[in-house]
Amino acid sequence: MKKASKLCMAFYALMIFLNLLPLIPTSLKGIMGLFFITISAVRIGYRDGLITATLWIVLGYINVVFNINVDYRYTMTNMFLGTGLYFFIAHYLGKTTEELKKKNVQLKNEIKTGEKIQTDLKNKVTVIQSLMDTIPSPIFFKDLDCLYIGCNQAYEEAIGVKEKDIIGKSPYDIYDVELADIYNKIDHELLANADVQKLVYETVVTYADGSVRNIILNKGIFTDERGKPMGIVGVFTDITDKKEIEILKQDVVEKKRIIDEILEQEKIKTEFFSNISHELRTPLNVLLGSIQLLERYSEDDIYGSSQGKVMRNVSIMKQNGYRMLRLVNNLIDITKMDASAFEIHLRNYDVVSIVEEIALSVSSYMESKGLQLVFDTEVEEKIIACDEEKIERIMLNLLSNAVKFTPTGGTVFVGIYQQEDSLLIKVEDDGIGIPSEKQEEIFKRFCQIKDLFSRQHEGSGIGLNIVKALVEMHEGTISVESQINKGTTFTIQLPIKTVEEEAAACKSLSKQDLVEKISVEFSDIYTTSSLSIENKALEKYID
Repeated sequence: MKKASKLCMAFYALMIFLNLLPLIPTSLKGIMGLFFITISAVRIGYRDGLITATLWIVLGYINVVFNINVDYRYTMTNMFLGTGLYFFIAHYLGKTTEELKKKNVQLKNEIKTGEKIQTDLKNKVTVIQSLMDTIPSPIFFKDLDCLYIGCNQAYEEAIGVKEKDIIGKSPYDIYDVELADIYNKIDHELLANADVQKLVYETVVTYADGSVRNIILNKGIFTDERGKPMGIVGVFTDITDKKEIEILKQDVVEKKRIIDEILEQEKIKTEFFSNISHELRTPLNVLLGSIQLLERYSEDDIYGSSQGKVMRNVSIMKQNGYRMLRLVNNLIDITKMDASAFEIHLRNYDVVSIVEEIALSVSSYMESKGLQLVFDTEVEEKIIACDEEKIERIMLNLLSNAVKFTPTGGTVFVGIYQQEDSLLIKVEDDGIGIPSEKQEEIFKRFCQIKDLFSRQHEGSGIGLNIVKALVEMHEGTISVESQINKGTTFTIQLPIKTVEEEAAACKSLSKQDLVEKISVEFSDIYTTSSLSIENKALEKYID
C-alpha cells in the first residue's frame, strides 16, 4: 500500500513538473495531458482519471496566469477545447476501465468457481469410480453412438482389458462378431425406443480367464439433469452359480424320484413275488390234493364205482396245470422282452376272422358263467400284417379279464371298426370298472389294483403289460376307458398295412389248439365255492 502511495505521489509530481516546465511547448503539453489522463484513468481508475484531468486543466490555467512560455490566445483556445476532451477521455476510459476491472473480477470469480466445481466433480467422479470398483458386478457405460466411455474394475477383469483401452471402442473390438451383433442390436433398439428405459435379458459370456458364465444383463438409459439421454449403462449379474445350484437341485430331485421309483418297483416286485408264490402254491396244493385222492381211490380199488369223482379230480388237475403253465409262460415272455429276445412274426392275415373266431369260441364258456357275449363288426374282412398267435393271446387275455371282473348276468361286447388307416378292436364289459387314477397303472408290469383283487379275482399283474407290449410290437396302441361299477372298455388300434409275401394267409385255428389256449388263458377263473363243494365231496368220500 505504501509503495503504491509513493508511486502515485511521484506520478503527480512528475505531471506537475512537466506541465510547469517552460521549455515544453503548449501543444506538446496538450498531448502529455492526454497521456497522463489516459494512464491515470486506465491504471488507477475512473475517479483518479477525473482528478488528473482537473489537475492538468488547473495547471494549464496557471501557465496562462503566470505567462509561462505560452501564447495566451492559442493557449486559451486549446484550454477550452482540451477541457472537454480531457474530461471525456477521463470519463470514458475511467468508466471503461472500471467495467473491465469488474468484469475481470467477475471472470476471476467464475474461473475460481469453475475450478472449484471441476475439482468437486473430479472428486465426485473419483468417489463414484471407487465405489463402482468395489461393486463385484461388471458395469460399463456407452455413449449415444454405442461406444464405450467407461467401466468399473470388475468389468476390466471380466473382459481382460483396461478401462483406458476400451474408451471409444465398440463391442466388435472386444467380443466375437456373433455376441457383438446381439449387443449392438439391443443397444440400438434401446436408444431408438423412447418408451423403453430398461432391457433385461440372459446371455452367455466367455470371461478373460476362459470360464463360460451365464449372465443376466441389465441395460438402461442414463440422462442429464434435464432428462436428455446421454448414453447406456449396463450391469452384468452372474447367475452361473445359481444355475449350477438349480441344476444340482433338479439332479437331486431327479435322483430322489428315481430312488422313489426304484423303491416303489422293489415294493411292487416284493408284492408280485408274494403273489406269484400264492399263484403257484394254490394250484400245487390243488394238484397234490387231487393226487392224494386218486391214490386213495387206487388203494381202495374204487375207480370203477367212482369214475365221476375221478374225472372231476382229473379236470381240476388239468385246470391247475394250465394255470401254472400260463403263469410260467408269462414269466418267460417278460424275461425275453427284457432281453430283447421276444419276436413277432408278421404275415398277412384276415384279422377280422381271427378276432371273430376267438370271440365265438369263448361264447359258450361265458354262457356257462352266466355272461352274454355280443360280437359286432363294421368290417367283413381286413387283411393286415400281424402275428396270428399274438393277436389270439391279446384277445384271450382281454376276454379273460372281462369274464373275471364282470358279475353274473353281465355282458361282454367285442367290436371291430375301421378308422382311416387304422383298425379298432374294442373289448367292453359292464363289470366293476377301474378307478380313473389307476387306469394308467394297469399296463405297468407287476401292477395290480388292490381294491379289485380278491380270492375271486386273482392274477399275477403282468398280463396287461404283456398285452401292451404285443400291441406295440404291431406298431399299434391300446387304451382304456372305465367307470366304477359301470364297466371297462379296452381299445386296440392297429395300422392297416401288409407285408410282402407270396400270398395272404388266412388260416383257421385247429379246434384242439384253440381249446387249449382258452383253457390256459381262462385257467385262473374259478370260484371258491365250487372248489369248496368239490373238496367237501372228496373229503366225504375219503372219510
